[in-house]
Amino acid sequence: MINKKEYPLALVKAIGQLYSSIRTYVAQNSDILEIVKDKELELKVVDSSKHSNFEFLVHKPKFENGKAIFYVEHNPENTVSLKKRSLSIMPDSVLKTLKAWTGWIREYNKASLSPEDKILNEYENEFFQNFELLDENADTHPFELEKQIIIHNYLLQVVQILEKDKKNNAVLISEANELKEQIPSLTKRKTVKKLSRFFANVRKKSLVLLKEILVEAKKELYKRAIKGGFDFVGELLSGI
Repeated sequence: MINKKEYPLALVKAIGQLYSSIRTYVAQNSDILEIVKDKELELKVVDSSKHSNFEFLVHKPKFENGKAIFYVEHNPENTVSLKKRSLSIMPDSVLKTLKAWTGWIREYNKASLSPEDKILNEYENEFFQNFELLDENADTHPFELEKQIIIHNYLLQVVQILEKDKKNNAVLISEANELKEQIPSLTKRKTVKKLSRFFANVRKKSLVLLKEILVEAKKELYKRAIKGGFDFVGELLSGI
């Protein structure tokens, strides 16, 4: 454990304020960002996509010429280079750099290399918008234990449905199992975001399969775990 009294008070305060601001910012962008390392003098943020190795590291704080300076390393370097960039900057510049880096990730996520990518993103957004998360702490808090268990049990039922055709549904089964295990560590918004992505993948594969999964969702998930904004489920079921 770091002894804070071995550092100038002004630096200790600067570290606390900056890292607190970064944590808040990541919570507000928890649909794409995740903190994977959070120590007294080191904080690492990553793109939460399993297909990404993008990182933003803030560490090695020091007091120089009466100012707090932080060492930042991030990749990609910018919009035209995937290389790692390293720089020593003041707290305000750290946050500005983090916001720019986050913007690049969002642009990546919006970009479509094929019509299929674009359709999948549209499906995901449609599902996500219908969840209507109104909780003020949706970006910072997980669902309550009871609701986590309900969502977990729902995903168990979904896996059983998918396993009727293990070979063709292997990717969906893996996604459902992964989400099931991640629930305790996800915020409410991130849980809903991942559920939306899963429903989008199912919809892209088969409307019949989606209907079967949504029937189970309407019966278990929407009534008991995530209320509000789910009138669309009944409309979808009647239309499939």
